[in-house]
Amino acid sequence: MDPQRLADLLSRSEMVFARARALSLLSRAAHSTWDLSRKLGARGFSAEAVRDAVGRMAELGYLDDKAFAEGWVRFRLSTRKEGWKSLYRGLLRRGIPRAMAAEVVEAGCPLEEELEVARQLSAGKDPKRVIRLLSARGFRSKAIARVLKEQRDTGRAGPEE
Repeated sequence: MDPQRLADLLSRSEMVFARARALSLLSRAAHSTWDLSRKLGARGFSAEAVRDAVGRMAELGYLDDKAFAEGWVRFRLSTRKEGWKSLYRGLLRRGIPRAMAAEVVEAGCPLEEELEVARQLSAGKDPKRVIRLLSARGFRSKAIARVLKEQRDTGRAGPEE
């Protein structure tokens, strides 16, 4: 077999193996395009094989960044009490584009829902502690300010700690 033919067969077989690995990874959990690309690259596949596998998975509908982001936000909101900024940063770390991340988080965590969670977390706590707690959990400044104002207006702030 001539070297060109052998190189072509090796390249095509790598693409087949990359697609198989991509399917295997996606069968266990949803991934963003960036994350799947990173995982395939870490397993030694060439950039060309990674692009091919990721493209094929998207073409087949197995890989969709927006659907991934929406599912991730729903899961996080059901399992953790965190704010808009934390969710947004989490999506960015998973390779979701900024505009899409902002859109998905705003739809999944509108200000009124964020405020309700912030109220629950801040009930009976000192204002300084509320600020630290809500900031650490990624709540927006306007949500924190509103909760503090509500506490001040209703006299619900807890004792100084």
